[in-house]
Amino acid sequence: MSRALESLILYKRHSENCAVHQSRIPKKKREFWFECNCPVWIRGTTPAGDFYPRQATGHRDIRQAEAMRDAILKQTKSADPSGNLPVAECIEKYLALRAHDLDERTLYQHKLALERLARYLESRGVLYIHQLKADHLEGFKTDGLPKAMASTSRATTDAKIRCFLRMAYRREWTQQVLVEKVKPVRAVYEQKEPYTDDEVKAILEHAGKMNGGTHGYASKPATFRLLLELMLETGMRVGDAVSFDPSRLEKGESLWTYTFTPQKRKRTEKQKAIEVYLTEALKKRIDDCDWLSPKLPFWYGSGSDPDALAQAVYERMQSIGEKNGIADCRPHRLRDTFAVRRLLSGMQLEDVSRLLGHSSVKVTETYYAKWVSSRKRRLERLVSESLMNP
Repeated sequence: MSRALESLILYKRHSENCAVHQSRIPKKKREFWFECNCPVWIRGTTPAGDFYPRQATGHRDIRQAEAMRDAILKQTKSADPSGNLPVAECIEKYLALRAHDLDERTLYQHKLALERLARYLESRGVLYIHQLKADHLEGFKTDGLPKAMASTSRATTDAKIRCFLRMAYRREWTQQVLVEKVKPVRAVYEQKEPYTDDEVKAILEHAGKMNGGTHGYASKPATFRLLLELMLETGMRVGDAVSFDPSRLEKGESLWTYTFTPQKRKRTEKQKAIEVYLTEALKKRIDDCDWLSPKLPFWYGSGSDPDALAQAVYERMQSIGEKNGIADCRPHRLRDTFAVRRLLSGMQLEDVSRLLGHSSVKVTETYYAKWVSSRKRRLERLVSESLMNP
């Protein structure tokens, strides 16, 4: 993206002793980790084209640095002589307005999608929002996205851009309802594939035999194995599993009930608690294992964001997959394996949907339809009975 579209970026210059260097956060993303006392810096270009070389803001608190950046942006003239806004400024305003109802990860995904659009429009000479046409948006779907991008990812990107277009019309940045002139991308959802029993056995066996280390999961392989078993037995997402708090367990008639609020949710949604169930044997093994922190068995480090730990689990499983010839070895497939095992055992789709915490049964059916054997057998029986007893 050219400087005219970069806008002003806040980032951190971390000291050698900063905790971020001990985390699993990728190096390219560490400058945007703000949960420390390191100084905040600024770089980039205002929508008016004023270039700011990298320089210290004089603040360590990100909120103070953001206030400083907002003051700089307000002082610049961002419109062309006709009063039309640059695409970059409209994107900046849109992201600022959505910040209150989207979580950090979802907001970042909106930002990535709109930056792709901005780069494509710039390559076509479209710098101001009034220049945007439906033809540009149709061209972006074919030429502005990677050829190998999955249809589900294309549909997600398209949906985020359509949200931007709706706001652009409501705010009168555009004079046309462009979103109605562009055909939405339809996603083709692939059915989830669980691990085989042999793959599960190999993953758990090698998880418990990881080479020791001084930090993180490699230092306590037996505990790491229990984390994978927890996901396999409950269907929890990795971000929720690393935050597992045994003090929240309540004893039921035969199982232990764990109630939690999932990490993955829209900020505008009412918080929805999910219940999962643990056997007595697994609970006891977790209680007796070597915990990674005094309060939580699977949490380490001083941060409060589970994404870094989730990334660490992903990397460990990728390594296990490479060593054992297991394709697509990642944490979420443990959740898929949980779901498929429950469906094959005869559990109703509605019950599995509730255990997974899906927003509706339709979401569960989208991903696991081919594994719903009980529903197929029921339909077969009903058809057979109707033919025998017309």
